[in-house]
Amino acid sequence: EGKVLIEKVQAQPTASEMVRYAEERRQLTGEDVALVLYEADMEPNENNSRILTRQMLVQLEDGIDPNPVAQSVGVQVVEAPSYAPGFYILEANGVDGALKAAQALQGVQGVVSANPMLAHQQFKRLIPNDPLFGNQWHLQNTGQTGGTPGMDVNVVNVWEKNLGAGVTMGIVDDGLQVTHPDLSPNADTTIDFDFNGNDTDPSPGSGDNHGTAVGGVSAARGNNGLGVSGVAPFSTLVGLRLIGGPSTDAMEANAFNHEMQAIDLKNNSWGPSDNGMTLEGPGPLAQAALANSVQNGRNGLGTIFVWAGGNGLGKLDNQNYDGYVNSIYTVSVGAVTHTGTQSSYSERGACMLVCAPSSSPGITTTDIVGPGGYTSGDYTSTFGGTSSASPAATGAIALILEANPNLGWRDVQEILVQSARKNQPGDTGWFNNGAGFHFNHKFGFGLIDTQAAVALGNTWVNLEPQTSQTLSQTGLGLSIPDNNATGVSRTFDFSSSAIRLEHVTVTANISHTSRGNLAITLTSPSGTVSRLAEKHNDTGDNYSNWTFMSVANWGESSAGTWTVKVADLTAGTTGTLNSLTVKLYGTGAGGNQPPTANAGTDQIVADKDGNGSER
Repeated sequence: EGKVLIEKVQAQPTASEMVRYAEERRQLTGEDVALVLYEADMEPNENNSRILTRQMLVQLEDGIDPNPVAQSVGVQVVEAPSYAPGFYILEANGVDGALKAAQALQGVQGVVSANPMLAHQQFKRLIPNDPLFGNQWHLQNTGQTGGTPGMDVNVVNVWEKNLGAGVTMGIVDDGLQVTHPDLSPNADTTIDFDFNGNDTDPSPGSGDNHGTAVGGVSAARGNNGLGVSGVAPFSTLVGLRLIGGPSTDAMEANAFNHEMQAIDLKNNSWGPSDNGMTLEGPGPLAQAALANSVQNGRNGLGTIFVWAGGNGLGKLDNQNYDGYVNSIYTVSVGAVTHTGTQSSYSERGACMLVCAPSSSPGITTTDIVGPGGYTSGDYTSTFGGTSSASPAATGAIALILEANPNLGWRDVQEILVQSARKNQPGDTGWFNNGAGFHFNHKFGFGLIDTQAAVALGNTWVNLEPQTSQTLSQTGLGLSIPDNNATGVSRTFDFSSSAIRLEHVTVTANISHTSRGNLAITLTSPSGTVSRLAEKHNDTGDNYSNWTFMSVANWGESSAGTWTVKVADLTAGTTGTLNSLTVKLYGTGAGGNQPPTANAGTDQIVADKDGNGSER
């Protein structure tokens, strides 16, 4: 009724102190005061405030007349809800009267319970007024495309409190049209850069529409009455043009290191060719820059790198054949359809952390203004691939960082692991690892769940520093039997000490004239099997100190015997296992242990028309 004056009193007063205060204020001003309560040990704010009303809810034993009970404490019965037998709503004269009456009725014979009725503000669910939002099934899947309702990034409820404000993301791509009306409100043009043109204008060249679509998925401005919304609709966008042309190792390194204190996370929807015959990763400079930015960016918390997992499933490509995707420093993202099944192009991989929605059907996002885009107009509904799944995850991570800016790069990965949900529970590829986490080589730990991740991040206690253990076997010279599933196995004994695992890498030196014939597995002491390489159509030579990575052992103990098996599954060629190195990363036994259950030459990565590819 009218305006309310809020006056803060001492922290956590007792009920009698609040009553006394209300009486004093009434005598002084001649008016009632509103008493606003907060849960103990919680920061007082609008979200957890409870306003004391004049009413109270009383439950009486059968046969007890409520009127004499009410009269005994100076209140009156105003309602006896027929749908709740035994409950009565009583009302007092003053705002503190209900509190006093409830106190007086405690322990009175025939009274089961007596509590003041508290009021609190409910919040409207933010449904953006962007006209194409209803088409964005990856944000809110209501079954509008014939898919499974709820098979989305679960973000709408998060927007009540978190929209990504204060978080800056770099779009490392073929350019970003920062003048697009749905991107310009979020674009920071003071720190963007074109590494292809060596200038400060990240605008895409002719035919380069990929980065603009990617940027829209992550952070198109939402609720502005235009087009679409991004997952993090108020995050800041920075255009970093890198794959608009051929990129050298040094150019990639510069992009990874660029403004590492100002840019919180960087999306990368690109990589080597997904043709199933390419084994390629960052060059020495880019690899060093990636580690540098992750270890020193964000004032030591680490830049978050999110990477599209690859679209080569039809060519039997695997995320572990891509050295960008299988780095311990990147968040690898696969793609699922609107029904939660594996997208027809999305690669498998033991290194995949999570998956996110993408085509089919197509994703609705920003497109190049005017001609030259995916479709006519300023928006497209045909975007897809892991190129779209990755920025959806980037937007979700931006919301996590807004909720808790103090999270380190490993904390973000841990939160994603713990909060991801099974997107296709009936798929036979799911298994529980030794720590109780569900994992699937098709989906990683499952579909990213933004609401659950933000909630977890809000109260997160950062992990202790990363530790690692390494064992190597060199000079092996072991023949790999031809066309023999038994293959050759080597064991590694890590029994001397234990860490709680996060990433596990296996570096293999294998001589073979047709490496696609080989299947390589890693089995942990807990019995978890990571398929690092599978039989595919790659006739290239050798695994020359190639590093595979698995996250499937997340949360397990490292202690015990690990087994690496290499088997040749196709007749005709033979090979030799020369050396193996197993490296385990995680948190030492003395560190914070999160609950379980649910790491040359100048290299050129070409653009989409060459040896490399957008995704």
